[in-house]
Amino acid sequence: MEKIIPVKRIVLIACFCIITFSSIAQSNIQEDIDQINTPSIALAPLRFLASDELMGRATARPEINIAARYISEAFRSMQLKECPNTTDYFQNFNIKMITPATGGTFAIGNETYQTGTNVFQLNGEDINVTSPVVYIGFGSKEDFDKADIKGKIVITDFGLDDTSGFRKRLSATPGKNKLAKEKGAIALIQRIDEHNVPWNALKQFTSREHAVTDENEVLPSFLLNDSAGTLKTLLQNKLLNATLTITDTQINTVKAKNVMGYIEGTDPQLKKQFIILSAHYDHLGVAKPKMEEGKLDSIYNGARDNAIGVTAVMDAARYFAQHPPERSVIFIAYTAEEIGEIGSKYFAAHPVIPLNQIVYNLNIDNASYNDTTIVTVVGLDRTSAGNDFKKACAAYGLTAVPDPVPEQNLFDRSDNVNLAEKGVPAPTFSLGFTSFDSTVTNRYHQMSDEVGNFNLSYAMKYIKAFILSAKYIADEKTQPTWMKGDKYEPAWKSLFQK
Repeated sequence: MEKIIPVKRIVLIACFCIITFSSIAQSNIQEDIDQINTPSIALAPLRFLASDELMGRATARPEINIAARYISEAFRSMQLKECPNTTDYFQNFNIKMITPATGGTFAIGNETYQTGTNVFQLNGEDINVTSPVVYIGFGSKEDFDKADIKGKIVITDFGLDDTSGFRKRLSATPGKNKLAKEKGAIALIQRIDEHNVPWNALKQFTSREHAVTDENEVLPSFLLNDSAGTLKTLLQNKLLNATLTITDTQINTVKAKNVMGYIEGTDPQLKKQFIILSAHYDHLGVAKPKMEEGKLDSIYNGARDNAIGVTAVMDAARYFAQHPPERSVIFIAYTAEEIGEIGSKYFAAHPVIPLNQIVYNLNIDNASYNDTTIVTVVGLDRTSAGNDFKKACAAYGLTAVPDPVPEQNLFDRSDNVNLAEKGVPAPTFSLGFTSFDSTVTNRYHQMSDEVGNFNLSYAMKYIKAFILSAKYIADEKTQPTWMKGDKYEPAWKSLFQK
């Protein structure tokens, strides 16, 4: 008599088989990743990009072109395809570098404020204008909407309110610049009246060379020291004219390169969708020699920030070139992140394929690490790929954890944000940190960020977890999304017409 197997047992056997086959499949993927990216091969880009010979890979230094060529030739050797509108795997564009003015004045009523002493230039070139002045409080969007500022110098208080810190107030400047530019103002001045502002530090900050990519966005923009309150008193007269004279602004044009290539996916339908794996390859360059950790040094090698990130992207390209996933993958090394995410801003504004074909951006960027048992994914639970990260990291004995310092707004301070703003789900994969303690800050933007003090065993696990995460996302049958309620979800719905 034939033995009847209970349905419940059949279901359990089926589940066991699925889990077993899934485990075997993951094991096979890991074996391929391990075989293709042995330590000597996988870590070679880290050693080269963070070497003294590249002099810190600053955007305006010539050595950054060596780094770009090294990455592009690696892509060529892997037989990556060139993206549309690129040459030699380069997306070429210009960056205007501006060193703020050393001369000039702002004269209003019976007061004259000196550039470099009381007036600090943030944006713009030389200017010599006399025009009416309009004061609009803190300069919220509503303030700008109510005011007639066309052809005038607009003055606001610094920041968006009285309660936020200096850095947050400064971060409001681009938004004000944009509103003032759109409404036809000829200059923007933000008035600072606090007595405890570090003016010497501010003077150093505003004297540094900075980058501009879109000249149409540039509006002459300044901070003004009104700690004595004299300007505030003058602004009570609503019919004032002022003369703004700025001289000796230095301008230099730098030829910049994003480096990119792609692999076509294997699925007839999913290959029309692209995921982007990205990291920035620039760093801080060189400075005056100083003693750091008992060593006289002048080079910001940037091993953690972000040679390891570029290395992971290159290693991922090496793996996917031999094992293409179902979706297509674009590999991008961005330039000029350290001076304002310029390379990724340019790409987001000039994508090499339609933006609505880019369904995910897994960015990689770092400060340092203080826990080699974890990977910190900034935005871990903000997209539908959260479990992919957790599973991929666990495969290498690591735990994927979310951003431990959300108050620092790290998500919006790296290259991922420029595609995120367009609607593309875009977290950042980072070395494991539980806080910004001294273990992190003694490497972050320090000359001691070198390969010699990097835990390379951890680096290998980190790289492989990145590749496996990308593999899972690229093979996922459903399109990745932002989690419901995320601030970038409306942009996603608009981009993909959902």
